[in-house]
Amino acid sequence: LLHKAKRPDTPKREMLRTLSGRNQLVGRIVELKIEGLLAQVKLSIGGQIITSIITADAAREMQLNVGETVAALVKSTEVMVLRV
Repeated sequence: LLHKAKRPDTPKREMLRTLSGRNQLVGRIVELKIEGLLAQVKLSIGGQIITSIITADAAREMQLNVGETVAALVKSTEVMVLRV
C-alpha cells in the first residue's frame, strides 16, 4: 500500500530534509550582485566563502538579501580531497 508522505509542519530548515540532496550547507548571504541574466551569491559558511551563480530571476523570486540565512545545496559527481 502506498501512503502519503507527511508534510513537515516545522520551520523552513526542516523542509530541507524533504530533498534528496544531502550536501546541504546553511550559511548567511554576505554579498549579492545581480547583473543581466545572472546573480552572484556569496555565502559565509563556517568561516569560509562559497560563491554560487544562479539566474537573476531565481534571486528575485526568492527575494534574496544580504544578511539572510540560506542553504547551499551541493550536487556533484566528484569530491576531491587535498592534503593540507
